[in-house]
Amino acid sequence: MNPAPVQSSQRIHYLDVVRGFAITGVLIAFISWNLGTAPESVYTSFDITLDKVLVFLVDSKCYTILANLFAVGFVLHMSKPGNPARRLNTYRKRLAGLLIIGIIHAVFLRNGDILAPYALLTLLVSLFYQSSTRTIIIAMVITFLLPALVPEIYMVLHLSQPQRPVSNENSNYLSENLAWVKYFYTTLAFFWETTLFFLFSGLLLGRVFIQNKKKLNDRQLMFITTIGLIAGVAGYWIPNAFGNLLARIPDIGNTFILRKLTYDLLMLIHRAGLATTYAIVLYLLLKRFSLDVLATLGRTSLSNYIMQAVIVVPVCLAFNLFDHITPTIALIMTITIWIFQVLFSSWWLKIYQFGPLEWVLRRFTYGKTVTAKKSKIKDGLVVGSESF
Repeated sequence: MNPAPVQSSQRIHYLDVVRGFAITGVLIAFISWNLGTAPESVYTSFDITLDKVLVFLVDSKCYTILANLFAVGFVLHMSKPGNPARRLNTYRKRLAGLLIIGIIHAVFLRNGDILAPYALLTLLVSLFYQSSTRTIIIAMVITFLLPALVPEIYMVLHLSQPQRPVSNENSNYLSENLAWVKYFYTTLAFFWETTLFFLFSGLLLGRVFIQNKKKLNDRQLMFITTIGLIAGVAGYWIPNAFGNLLARIPDIGNTFILRKLTYDLLMLIHRAGLATTYAIVLYLLLKRFSLDVLATLGRTSLSNYIMQAVIVVPVCLAFNLFDHITPTIALIMTITIWIFQVLFSSWWLKIYQFGPLEWVLRRFTYGKTVTAKKSKIKDGLVVGSESF
């Protein structure tokens, strides 16, 4: 790989497939839970079942995969030849571009944007690039402890937590969206730690499988998949089946630290277990199938991520769908938009090397050296290595 932008012939097909799978899950989560759900009293039996299935299979798992991919992409970039300091500065410039896109996306379309926090937190993770594995693991442990400790610190210091925005019939979408953006960024200490944890884990994965070129055989992969699936199911089932018992765990004084850590650990096991299972299953499937549809989505993941809100928000405003989304409506919208994005991405990549926003980001990062259109000599669909 050279220091210039990654070209089509240099991309890693597997990573594009995983990214395409993850961006599909992000679409499902966005429509199912981020637009305001209808009251459960209007749910049909199908809605109830569908919601439970999607919560178990999708909710938070694909964001986990994307966080790991972000850090893996950073390791890939730093593995290019050339001056390490120059590579690091280039990558940080790329993060600045993502931050700008994310802020615009959050303010005008999607207050739950992940690009800006991923860019900021990856900038933090980049400081650990040359740290020892032990140091990174210690950072992960501290990161895991923060969600339980931060609320207690607020209480000890008599600090008031920001209040959730209240909907106002006279306010418009943009003002309400901006209010939620302010709320999310003033409460970042309470929920960004999980993303940071998986960025650190992605850094370790990049070291093991990219820098150290570790390879696993099919038997090892199947063993890890089995353990991941069991752990993923157990992490979800235990708090649901034994919630009352977990709530009676003896704690430290008047705090909820131990109970919070118990719930967080189970959720972490659930997310990591299923995310690992998905990643390995996709790898094994690639030995038999090309999975080009997912790879196409993965190659244009940044454009598709922004496009989700560009399509969904105007539709919800036009048909008054905010706070009225049932699981059935969410499923119909998801399938429709997913098909459109597959068709659009396939058409675009027949002409251009990168997705539209991917090209903008590369132009911002590398300058005028980025060529948008494909050379006639090049093949059609090839594969990708950079996250977003």
